[in-house]
Amino acid sequence: MKLRQIVIIAIGLFILIGSFFLSGMLGGMKEPPKVEPPVEVKKYVRTEPVSYKPIQTEIVAFGRVRTAESLDMIAEVSGRMSAGAVPLKEGQRFKKGTLLYKIDDTETRLNLQSQKSTFLKDLAAILPDLKIDFSDNYSAWENYFGSINLNESLPELPDYKSNKEKTFLATRNIFSSYYSIKSAEANLRKHRFYAPFNGTISSVNLQSGSYVNPGNNIGKLLRSDKLELRVDVATSDIDWIDIGSPTRIISENGQEWTGTVTRIGEFVNQQTQSIDVFISVKSGENRMYDGEYLKTIIPGKVVENGMIIPRNAIFNGNEVFVLNDSTLNVKQIKIHKLNAETAIFSGLKEQSDLVVEPLINAHNNMRAFKLESERDIDLEKKKAQIANWLKIKLNGKRYTEFNRVFC
Repeated sequence: MKLRQIVIIAIGLFILIGSFFLSGMLGGMKEPPKVEPPVEVKKYVRTEPVSYKPIQTEIVAFGRVRTAESLDMIAEVSGRMSAGAVPLKEGQRFKKGTLLYKIDDTETRLNLQSQKSTFLKDLAAILPDLKIDFSDNYSAWENYFGSINLNESLPELPDYKSNKEKTFLATRNIFSSYYSIKSAEANLRKHRFYAPFNGTISSVNLQSGSYVNPGNNIGKLLRSDKLELRVDVATSDIDWIDIGSPTRIISENGQEWTGTVTRIGEFVNQQTQSIDVFISVKSGENRMYDGEYLKTIIPGKVVENGMIIPRNAIFNGNEVFVLNDSTLNVKQIKIHKLNAETAIFSGLKEQSDLVVEPLINAHNNMRAFKLESERDIDLEKKKAQIANWLKIKLNGKRYTEFNRVFC
């Protein structure tokens, strides 16, 4: 290698090494940037002093209205059916005692008249014997014979006064004829169907003019003046409800009714995984319809010493934060009842400052301050915003001096 090349390489190495050492010297002379501590933002929490008092619990449930009584109109006799006092149509309203339908009874009525005529003939035949052998009871039978009207129901038989008289009447088929006629009268009444309650016809299977046979389903009736509400109640709330408790029933448009808990189920509904509670509804000015979906508020048992707090203030099942001298402490509570958005509890010392809001990233012994008003949070946020802005606009030394004097 020539001398010239060696000199060039040596000069290059010298310049490189010199640059490295020079940069190190200059870097050591520069002061490191001063790291400013982050601006501390005070943590404000909403609190309430712990105070216990008797609390009336409430269970809110939803369910559908249904009639307390429904009835299928089943034909018990055969014949041509015709309408009664009201049209036999779905939605037709009726009152108790209204004739809903009738079945032709001409043949049955004539047969009954014939049986009564035969019965009168049998009575007339034994009256002379009764006058001779049973004179002490003859007047009763004579009056009974005179009271029989072929177009009216057969009166009740007079009482016999001796076993001998009883035997005499039995051998003359008086008892047999009497009960045969009473059976025919009962069968005649089955040709007319009268409404057993106030209600509505919900369905009709056979129209007027149809020929019916015993067992035919003519239609279905719903009672309109006796309704009940079936609601689904969680198993955890069932023990808070008593039979006979008064309830408030509310519709979506604000109408209200009153009711009473009449029955509580003894098993879990497999479809809803809850227990059915039945509430009888008292009729009022506002009308209620079968199948309507309503809300009910059922008063439960009283918690003698309890306090209500938002449910989201509780964490880990039964723990809350208590503010003690600007320090958050975790405390365990006894929960009596959980509602949809609130909880009833006890177990804390009265007058303790209980945190009544959910806290994010909070922990035991964390520093916090009681929120007196929303203004505290607003001022603290504005202070932090101004400090961050000044940190950007001012250099480190001037900002430190400003923060010491004004903050």
